[in-house]
Amino acid sequence: MSNDWQFPIDREIKLYNRMDELHRLNEGLEVVGSEAGWPERAVLDLSLACEELVVNIVNYGFPSGGEHPIHVLIQASPNSVEVMIEDGGIPFNPLQEADPLALLDLELEDRPIGGLGIFFVKRLMDDIHYEYAEGLNRFRMRKQFGAADKNDQQLAGGHGR
Repeated sequence: MSNDWQFPIDREIKLYNRMDELHRLNEGLEVVGSEAGWPERAVLDLSLACEELVVNIVNYGFPSGGEHPIHVLIQASPNSVEVMIEDGGIPFNPLQEADPLALLDLELEDRPIGGLGIFFVKRLMDDIHYEYAEGLNRFRMRKQFGAADKNDQQLAGGHGR
């Protein structure tokens, strides 16, 4: 995570690998968004991206069961956010999965289940990165808000990323 001065809010949300923890994730992101002055849409997009990743960790990260921590580290400013999600589950890089758009040519019954979540994360965030280090899955996401976000949309022909 960046230690740059441009991130006046530095927060950690510690969750456990249970679905009932999602409300705490969303509440924490809403508090950070409110403190940073983000538009509601930015909070919703970030919540959707984080929730997708945490749900995958809960569902697939710990096949042997048990309670395990998931750390959501947030550095935020009024114009940007960087989120690192760390877990000690089995190594899994969701960025290496097949592009779900390439599967649309297949018949419905031949398409694999899942895969759209990471597609949405890629579309909602400006930068995403995965690494497995020191026994931890680390998924980092960055997003710019405000003028930079509007400029990106104009460069992309008026469409979001």
